[in-house]
Amino acid sequence: MGGGADDGGLGRRGRAGVVGRIHGEAARLVAERADGLPSVGELPVASELDRAFVLRPDEQPIAGIELTYRARGNEQLVYTADQYPGVAFKVHWFDTKLVLEGLGVEAGSHWLDGTIGAAGRNALLAHAEQTAQRLRAMEAAFGEGHSLPRSCGAIEFPFPGRVLRALKFPEVIDPDRSYPICTPITVQEWRSLEGGIDFATGMQPPNELSAADVTRAGQKWIERSLPPGFEPELLRRLAPDSTVPAFLDAVRNRPELAASARAFVDSAREYTRDTGELFALRGRKNLYFDADGTFRMIDTMGRPPAQNSIGKVHDRLLWIKENERPLPLGVGHLAPVVSTIAALNALADEVGTGPYWEMPDDLKPYPWDTYFNCIDWQTDGLPHEKQSAEKRQAEADARRPRSATPIRQDGLSK
Repeated sequence: MGGGADDGGLGRRGRAGVVGRIHGEAARLVAERADGLPSVGELPVASELDRAFVLRPDEQPIAGIELTYRARGNEQLVYTADQYPGVAFKVHWFDTKLVLEGLGVEAGSHWLDGTIGAAGRNALLAHAEQTAQRLRAMEAAFGEGHSLPRSCGAIEFPFPGRVLRALKFPEVIDPDRSYPICTPITVQEWRSLEGGIDFATGMQPPNELSAADVTRAGQKWIERSLPPGFEPELLRRLAPDSTVPAFLDAVRNRPELAASARAFVDSAREYTRDTGELFALRGRKNLYFDADGTFRMIDTMGRPPAQNSIGKVHDRLLWIKENERPLPLGVGHLAPVVSTIAALNALADEVGTGPYWEMPDDLKPYPWDTYFNCIDWQTDGLPHEKQSAEKRQAEADARRPRSATPIRQDGLSK
């Protein structure tokens, strides 16, 4: 947000400042766009299942902008506006939900009486400020021209109750009421993402994965004790829906794509070294390369460092090595991150640059067979992915109002 607490939208001046920034950043995106704007026919239309997210005229939250619902992502609701063609307005609901769940009783009382106390407002404002700082750091590291979202701060977004219910917020929410919640807003150029190729490490759990596969992948692309080399079938066994094998094949035949991929890996390596942050590369088209090779960071910002970071990956791998048993319940997800690091290191090998991450000496030699046995390969995913019935029930129980407890800062448990 960049302007202090008032930017959170809790007062008239603060809200006016955020609304002005939304207009200003959206106008700049329109003015800076070098290629053609997408036509209305290229924009998705809300399905019947998503009708709950369509805002009515009296529910519009930003003065001078009429938001039209386009899509629901894992972490954002995406809207466009006729006033700023070619611009996506993203409402970051998922982390807002996590922050409120961490407040325990306070969050429960909020849903019942429509207010939220100082602790809740401060936690949401702190999250919005962190989001803004992280996006600024990414733009500084990667430079302009890569379609990164731009933070506009946070506003008291008047969520209709039906929207919150559709997003699996607590059942005590009245679908016919409005719930103002301090929520980060970003703007981003809308791109059709056609004609290029994406680098996605995959969301599906592996079907036929063996300890031998994990050991070879770990030694080759994490520990780097085996010679580099292209092994597409091994990458596919790690994640059946990965586009990495096809991408690596493409860079071999397209020098401009290889050069752009090398630039991304080099910048990503430095960014992770400087900040400890990781990237969200599992989903399709989060990282997209245009036909001319230009990379677009559509939705690559990973989890906040308090929840996941390269330091936490090291600590979790070390814990498994030293204890020879699975990580304690709730410490976070490891296998998808390790697989993403392996994919980035495989890409680095193909484009002739240094690895994205090198395993420290205190982890070598690594017991990959122990690691294989310590991972639940079917459920080791993000909170919004499909989980077992038992895990879904446990998460539902955890969301019920409970005694207030301090918020953990280390991200190792909820």
